[in-house]
Amino acid sequence: MSTTAKEAPSSLFSLLPNDIVLNILARVPRWYHPILSCVSKNLRFLVSSSELKITRSLLEKDRFYVCFQEHSNSPSLTTYHWFNFTENRRCLVSIPFTSPVEPYFATLTLGPEIYFVGKSRSMWILDSRSGKLRQGPRPLVACDQAAVGLVNDKIYVFGGIDDMNKRYYEGIHAQVFDLKTQTWHVGPNLSVKLACLNRSVVTPSLGRKIYVRGTDRDVTIYDIKDGKCDKIIPADDFSSGDMCVVDNVIYMYYHNVGLMWYESKEKQWSVVHGLEFNGVFNSIAIAEYNGKLAFLWHDRNKREIWCAMINLYGSSKVAIRGRVEWSHRLLSDLPSNYNFKHFTICTDY
Repeated sequence: MSTTAKEAPSSLFSLLPNDIVLNILARVPRWYHPILSCVSKNLRFLVSSSELKITRSLLEKDRFYVCFQEHSNSPSLTTYHWFNFTENRRCLVSIPFTSPVEPYFATLTLGPEIYFVGKSRSMWILDSRSGKLRQGPRPLVACDQAAVGLVNDKIYVFGGIDDMNKRYYEGIHAQVFDLKTQTWHVGPNLSVKLACLNRSVVTPSLGRKIYVRGTDRDVTIYDIKDGKCDKIIPADDFSSGDMCVVDNVIYMYYHNVGLMWYESKEKQWSVVHGLEFNGVFNSIAIAEYNGKLAFLWHDRNKREIWCAMINLYGSSKVAIRGRVEWSHRLLSDLPSNYNFKHFTICTDY
């Protein structure tokens, strides 16, 4: 086969108009985007472009789900209620998803599937397309209040404690699930002992490192190569809320400061300018949604769930500003014993 023949498919693809290429890319699962970015400069530009995010939004390739935990006097009677949101409807609709029966578990979303890792040495996978729940291969050890992160094709579970004996596990502080082989193995042990880490995990990970916020307000950075753990000092002494990453920038909501972003080189937090809803929420959740930041909060006085969709712009080297694209009530008359449990984005339908 001649060189010309070998290069023909790539050359022909590059000749297509950008709007057609965007329409094709919008149907490619997002976890292939890093590979596509290496093909050509034009593809690298298109994969990271706002136009691709808009196209995916129009195709409703990304959907977010909210799960509430209904508290009762008996842990065995605890139930979970799932709701689905699509941007053109701007409301939450109840859906018949099944959740694992365990009251405490960490979650991770991979494409249209939600992974649950619980404290009784179990892993469950919920397919958001069908609503079916299946059991996955059992982890090496049970782990309560651990962090679950994704790097490449591997799920990392680390930190946490033995809930039965209230102590750290001996020997295994990190375990890895290989998505290709569907097997578990021991991961690099953490350089420090950490518990109660499942408050908020940045997904996707940044490089080889997983960022997670614990109950002590610090952000722990776990390096999957050697298990080394570093910490990001909190912005202030006030409590912090949820955390997410948008376009490789980490964002966190501080109740008394507002939405902040982390400048990794200077190792400091800065306020996102242009937003006016600082310090008024008791229960919030944030996540990246089609290149924007979806900001959910629970108005307990009115028993309502609200969402603001925030566009972020500016430079992470100078300053970042936010603009509320829309703000809307998604759900009303929420029972008083319902609490936020999960806010997750599923992709690639």
